[in-house]
Formats: sequence, structure tokens, C-alpha cells
Amino acid sequence: MTNFTYNPPSGNISSSVDALSWINGLVDNWFFSGSILTLYFIILIKMLTNPNNSAPKSFAAASFICMIISVFARTMNFVSTGFMSIFIVLTAISGVVMHMENN
Repeated sequence: MTNFTYNPPSGNISSSVDALSWINGLVDNWFFSGSILTLYFIILIKMLTNPNNSAPKSFAAASFICMIISVFARTMNFVSTGFMSIFIVLTAISGVVMHMENN
């Protein structure tokens, strides 16, 4: 069993970015990573349930949306560069797959 200790924020939380930084730090910087991954799977599954969407189209849309969010999260130091790079690579792969499907 892990020993959980509560670390109150140092100083005042004066902005939403400060509050989000504190929440992210509270869970060892996994809050935004987990949130973006969860959003990725929700978008992917939701788009796959629509009969008008193909699997590559769903993959591309989920990858692109999460790539944009991860880039913004990276600029605010909420996720690591490696995590952001994963979604950039997934978006590039999905673009290639969509191109191959259309040819």
C-alpha cells in the first residue's frame, strides 16, 4: 500500500493554470496524460459506432484532436514532450493510412 501524503499548494492559487498545475502535481503528473488518453478512446469508439465513418477516419480524427490538446498541454508543462510526440506520430500514421485507403 502506498503512503499518500497531501501536499497543499505553495502560495495562493491565483489562476486556473495554477489550479490545474496543482491538480496535475497531486497525482504525480498523470492527470492530463490520463485525461487525454481517455478522451482519445472515447472519440475513437464514438466515431467507430457511426456506420458512416471508417476505422482509418476514426483513428485520424481521434489522433488529431488529441494531438492538438497535447500540444496545448505541453506548452503549459502539463504533459511531457514524449507524450505529445506519441500523438504527433499517431496523427502522421493515421494520415498515411487514410491516404492508402483512398487510393
